[in-house]
Amino acid sequence: MSIGIILTPDNRSKAYIQKILENNLKLDHIIFMNDNKIEKKYSDDIVDTSKKFGFDISKSVINTLSENKIDFKEFSFVDINNYELKKYIDSISVDNLIFSGGGILKDEILSSNVNFIHFHPGITPEYRGSTCFYYSILNQNHAGVTAFFMDKTLDTGDIIFQKKFEKPSHPYLDEIFDPYIRSETLIEVIKTNRLSSSNFIKQDVTSGETYYIIHPVLKHISILNCLSND
Repeated sequence: MSIGIILTPDNRSKAYIQKILENNLKLDHIIFMNDNKIEKKYSDDIVDTSKKFGFDISKSVINTLSENKIDFKEFSFVDINNYELKKYIDSISVDNLIFSGGGILKDEILSSNVNFIHFHPGITPEYRGSTCFYYSILNQNHAGVTAFFMDKTLDTGDIIFQKKFEKPSHPYLDEIFDPYIRSETLIEVIKTNRLSSSNFIKQDVTSGETYYIIHPVLKHISILNCLSND
């Protein structure tokens, strides 16, 4: 059962690759979609907090790969549906590819002979869609991640594994909490050989809730909820 990953120049991919290396996990293929965008600078507090959660937000994906002398295939775009990426995926032998971003997969890329795996920051089917960890914190005081095989509809693929997390006590939900919970779930899936199981759970597409990008006021309330003692 071979596993690869498609990285992008963002915080999620930083956490993914740093924790994969820290746990001495070996991947069969590493693909890096890199549009060479200017890296965002973070405050010392955000950087220090990220390190407490297992990754260094100030270290770029390309630097991590280069410093560890990791072999990878690089593309000069960030578009999961790009024809050049599709052609390359069809040319390699890999069973599963971890998706980290680059858009919504269209039919053509989904037709590749590979399973795309997503680590979605919500327990499905209750939390499908966007910014689900904010809604979950508001509703239930915790958040969760669902690892599933991606299909043609949004967040409805067969469930590989689900993991719940307590709400954080810091305000960096987008920058740190989201990459943290996804990367922790990724590591557990690989370490426990979940992809070798045949006991995947088929989702009921008629149940659950789909959320959309959270309103700034609700987002602020969710962050305040994390900073309270409740």
